[in-house]
Formats: sequence, C-alpha cells, structure tokens
Amino acid sequence: MPVEFHYNYHLTADIARFSSRNTRFMDLDINWLIGLHIPSSLLPAQLLWFSSILFSIVVLLACYSARWKMLFSDPEQQHVFLGAIVLLLIIWGIKAGISPGLGFHHLGATLFTLMFGWQLAVIGLAVTLVASLLLATPDLASIGINGVLSIAIPVGISLGIFRFSQKWLPDNFFIYIFICAFFGAGLAVAASRLCAMGVLSAINAYPNEKLIEESLQYLPMFMFPEAFVTGMLMTAFVVYKPTWVVTFDDDRYLKGK
Repeated sequence: MPVEFHYNYHLTADIARFSSRNTRFMDLDINWLIGLHIPSSLLPAQLLWFSSILFSIVVLLACYSARWKMLFSDPEQQHVFLGAIVLLLIIWGIKAGISPGLGFHHLGATLFTLMFGWQLAVIGLAVTLVASLLLATPDLASIGINGVLSIAIPVGISLGIFRFSQKWLPDNFFIYIFICAFFGAGLAVAASRLCAMGVLSAINAYPNEKLIEESLQYLPMFMFPEAFVTGMLMTAFVVYKPTWVVTFDDDRYLKGK
C-alpha cells in the first residue's frame, strides 16, 4: 500500500505540472491558434502604427485609382466581385497551423489581382480581412500589419509578375496561365509567409527554431495548393467567362496564335 500511494502521488504531481505549463495555451483563442493573422499582442506598438499607416496609404491609392465606373456600370461584374469576397471569407476560415501568426490558409491574392486588377484586389481583400477579424477576434489593431503581409505584398508580387510577363514574355495563353496564375500564386504565398516570418524573427516573437519547425518547412506544401487552385480557376474563367477577368485580352493571348 505505501508503494502504491507513493506512485499515485507522483502521477498526480506530474499531471498538475503538465497542466500548469499548458495553461497559457488554454487561454488563447482557438481562432488564433489555427490562423494566419498575426495578433497585435505579439507586436510592438511602433510596428503596428507604421504598418497601419502604410496599409492605409495602399488602400487609399487603390480606392483613388480603382475603376469604379466600370464596376458600377456592370451588374454582372458587381455580383462576381462581391461573390468572390464572400467565398474567400469562407475559404479563409479553412486554416492550418499551431501557433498564432504561423498558420496557413488560401490567400487568393493572385486570383483577385488577375480577375479584378490590383486596385479592386486590395479593396476586396481588405474587406475580407476586416470581416474575418471581426468574426474571429476583433483585434483591429492588427489590420495594418496583416494587410501589408497578406494583401499588399502578395498583390504587389502578382502584379509584378503579370507586368513582367506582358513586357518580356511571349503573348501566349499558356504563359498567362502558368506564369501569371500558377507561378505567380505560389510566389505570392512564399513572399507573404517569408516576410511574416522575418517580422516575427526580427521582433523575437518566436525562436527561429519554432519559425522553421511550424512554418518554413511547411511552406512548399502550401505553395502548390495555392498555385494549383489559382491556375485551375483562372483556366476555367478565361475559357468560359473571359469577361470576368480584366487582365485577360483575347486579342493578345488567343487570336492569331
């Protein structure tokens, strides 16, 4: 009996220590545990302010130069744009990850950029970002940093690849699909995640070993699905609904080829 009592006592003590070590994980909102968004609690106030100002400038430029007249004059395009925002908001709810800010989900930045142009892509993704934060955890202070990392950077990369292909590559349907859509989407995700990991590493939010273990080593696994889905959808759209894709020109990519 004394031996059995001694064993049970230590077993109870081990369970208590284990529970104590993991109390901080129990206090975290589960939406952050599996989300891509970086919570403001991990970031210094100066970085939050700077990123908020920077993202605000990007959104204002997008609003100023967006083709509002074309959008408002075409009811079908309005429905496509609003429907894409709602669909992307649902898709952003399908996430994978462990620690806050180190997760993955489908970005959709390249798809929005090619379909609607960079201005409406920024606006549509910004609406999706705000809605996702309000539905999960109302951490509005993190809009700026997440907007820069998950919207401005991937949209900029997608736009850069598209313009590079127009200037330097042959005008070909397969160039548009494989370079602008497939390759562009994969590179946009990689740039977004690498920049996010760089920020988290620079402010010592996590040890570098944790960043590698929970995010960097899984990056190729999430680049391919983003690239595949974007390439597949863009192929379907330009074949069956080319009017939905503002960056695709039949005369340029199909006629005479």
